Amino acid sequence: MRTVTRLRAYIMAVVNILSTLFFSIVVLFCGLLNQQQLATYLIGMWAHILLGSFGVRVQVEGEENLPQVGGGIIVFNHQSHLDIPAICAATKKQIRFGAKVELFKIPFFGIAMKSIGTLQIARDNRTEVLRIYKEASKRFEQNILFVLAPEGTRQREAKLGRFKKGPFVFAMNAKVPVIPVVIKGAFEVLPPKRLLVNLGCWRRTIFIRILPAVATAAFEPAQLDQLVDAVSMQMTSAFETLPTSNRTS
Repeated sequence: MRTVTRLRAYIMAVVNILSTLFFSIVVLFCGLLNQQQLATYLIGMWAHILLGSFGVRVQVEGEENLPQVGGGIIVFNHQSHLDIPAICAATKKQIRFGAKVELFKIPFFGIAMKSIGTLQIARDNRTEVLRIYKEASKRFEQNILFVLAPEGTRQREAKLGRFKKGPFVFAMNAKVPVIPVVIKGAFEVLPPKRLLVNLGCWRRTIFIRILPAVATAAFEPAQLDQLVDAVSMQMTSAFETLPTSNRTS
């Protein structure tokens, strides 16, 4: 089985590089033509194709907790490169991510991300990050949900790391809710430092639980730490109760 899944991983890696290039070019034109809804649809299609080709399905709970009208900030626990396509496959809402600035240097992919309003996150420059957040605040009027990883980077273990305050400052300043999203199973599908997806297993499930939104208006600026801690505890509790990734050999 491991040999078969390894062969599949190699073949589908090439296919997905080509499909990602194709979708990046199409999404780039959508961005340039300001066809944001179409871009969202295509991003979701890309995510479903990518995950399905590797035998990965996404099981979602709590999508009703996403705002029906207005924007917000989704915060998620980050453990795998597959977290982002899993979230894209989990909802048809207009979501846009924050991504480290290095990713914007990838040909076509980086330009496509920029054209649809992906946030460029310079992790070592807090002042620049806050400037980007401030400029992006007006986009909440377009019902955009920005997806940010408060841990800052992928974790090396299947557990939540320490949260940074940036996404919560963004939410409080923009007066939009924080929507905690917990992901479990992506770590097993593609752990850090591994290039082959779903190795040794034919099918696996990534579980996503969307928790009730937290209204930042209920917190004063001096209560920022309290907000961060409250969301962190909610997500940790939810992570511990989610099932372990299902697998079919």
